Amino acid sequence: MADFTNLFIEGNNGSLLAPAWVNLVGVGREIRHSDSPLQKNVASANWPATTRPAVTSIVPYTYAYSADAVGDGFLANGGNAPAWSKDLYLFARWNWDNVGTFGSAPIHTAYPTSAHGGITRGDGSILGGSADTKPGASAFSYLKGNAWGRVASAGAPAAGPANAPAVTDGTVGALAPAAGANWLVNFQSLQGDNDWIAFPGTPAATTADLWYVEFALFMGPNEVPGLYTPVTTLKYTFT
Repeated sequence: MADFTNLFIEGNNGSLLAPAWVNLVGVGREIRHSDSPLQKNVASANWPATTRPAVTSIVPYTYAYSADAVGDGFLANGGNAPAWSKDLYLFARWNWDNVGTFGSAPIHTAYPTSAHGGITRGDGSILGGSADTKPGASAFSYLKGNAWGRVASAGAPAAGPANAPAVTDGTVGALAPAAGANWLVNFQSLQGDNDWIAFPGTPAATTADLWYVEFALFMGPNEVPGLYTPVTTLKYTFT
């Protein structure tokens, strides 16, 4: 039985033409969100709070940090972070080595902490969602995701998804992009074991590869204020 030695998510703080991939798994390595494009190389203790909006809206800037005070915006390319766009298609990717063998299709989701605990729909947290994200019992996460329908060795994306994310996007359970050169048609709620994105097959054994993904964070007036540190996760079995 062989698990992976290295499996991590990367963010691109370069450009579409010249990607600069940053490993975001490990001590001090973080994905951060902000409503400011000027948060390059800012220590976590000085990270500014984002004000809860009066109407639901996307948090416009996402940052890739390789250490506590070393980081730049996704697709910043050495300048200010650009506003989030679905068309920044080389946004993030899962990267795994040639040691492990997937036992099933991996899934892309998020949990409240590294304990990977359960999430209560409609509790007002980032991942639990609220009436902002879907009225009633099917409240989806404020964090939305999309994924490419094949590994990069078969062809990386050259354009973004057809549809931008909406705050109410989500399907209870799993969504998978059609196998091949396809994104999901609509973004999916990333809500632990409640809602997730599945790869459309089982990747080849003992073969290093990449799986491209996008994710976008919303905020809304019914969100409960707090300090949130959700964990972006690739969940898998191995053989």
